[in-house]
Amino acid sequence: MRNAWLLLLYAWDLAVYADRFDSEMDDATSLLGLLARVLHDATQPLLRRQLGRSFRQHTQEIEGVRGRIDLVATARLVARQTSRTRCTYNQLTVDTPRNRLLKATLARLARDPRLTHPSRPQKEKKIRQDLRQLVREMKDVTLAPVDFSVLSSLQLGRNDREYRLPLKICELVHRLQMPSEDSGDHAWMALQRDEIKFHDLFERFSRNYLRVHFPGWDVASKRLTWPVEEDASLLMPTMQTDISLSDRATGYRIVVDTKFYQHTLSTHHRGTGRFHSQHLYQLYTYLRTQEERSDHHRRSTGVLLYPRVDQMLDERSVVQGHMMRVMTVNLAAAWSDIEAQMRNVVNGSIGHLPGRDYMDGDGQLSDTP
Repeated sequence: MRNAWLLLLYAWDLAVYADRFDSEMDDATSLLGLLARVLHDATQPLLRRQLGRSFRQHTQEIEGVRGRIDLVATARLVARQTSRTRCTYNQLTVDTPRNRLLKATLARLARDPRLTHPSRPQKEKKIRQDLRQLVREMKDVTLAPVDFSVLSSLQLGRNDREYRLPLKICELVHRLQMPSEDSGDHAWMALQRDEIKFHDLFERFSRNYLRVHFPGWDVASKRLTWPVEEDASLLMPTMQTDISLSDRATGYRIVVDTKFYQHTLSTHHRGTGRFHSQHLYQLYTYLRTQEERSDHHRRSTGVLLYPRVDQMLDERSVVQGHMMRVMTVNLAAAWSDIEAQMRNVVNGSIGHLPGRDYMDGDGQLSDTP
């Protein structure tokens, strides 16, 4: 439960909330229950401070004039000897797409049968009551089915920080299909079962975790260029790393490619496990095509990073001057162990750097252990 929640926070670039909601984690019996409680606790302050508003266009018949007059429709009204005009105007309202998404998600969770837990009926009853209370308080917001196109079009400004966490939870709840016929934590199992969604979360979790905990390094997804000798064809495929790390002090470089497969190793025709060849070829290409850019590029390290499925791995080979690692992270381990494994992505990748073989506790290169 804790691991799933922290993975989501890092993936959403909301690690600032990592030390919050500890009591909610203790009370929750599933990831879905935790999402429901956190969504309630994150939405309540929005209602206290007043929900965000935006202008919405209205067209109606009114006494007098407001906004822009519809001349044709107003002429018809005059012909009927009325004193009304038909006007189009903007009005500030809380009935916005993001508030409708919040209300729809709260209402959905309040009636979701997967919040049921036989050993904690009072807590289940309490969270449902709390969710319904928020729905009632949002009386000026329309309760309507979620339009999935809205999820990708919501824009938040600098003054909308309080909306980021609740809207991320809403998006996850509505995008994931969480079948209830299986036993266990349905939301977490559904998240892992969706390989595309889970791979995206794992990639963003890994990148944001390394960015937060290795402040001395530049950490980002980078687009690489082909070392062509003449004009490049427009049909050349793009190369985009999942994670590129560059130490600001030394220039040392690490390229991390995250993968999520049901099996970390492919099955050889003789029954023995082997690394996925296409993954190694991709990483090899990322390293070798950039060698002409600098000395640091010529001795950069490449890491294939998988969530552990069936076994733990940390295999290393030096190929034409590049260390290449294939390693796993056990997301079912204690969070402190996950942190140690993630730090090892960097700490264990600099062993062949001459004269700078160790990393201190702050993720900075050091000459001594």
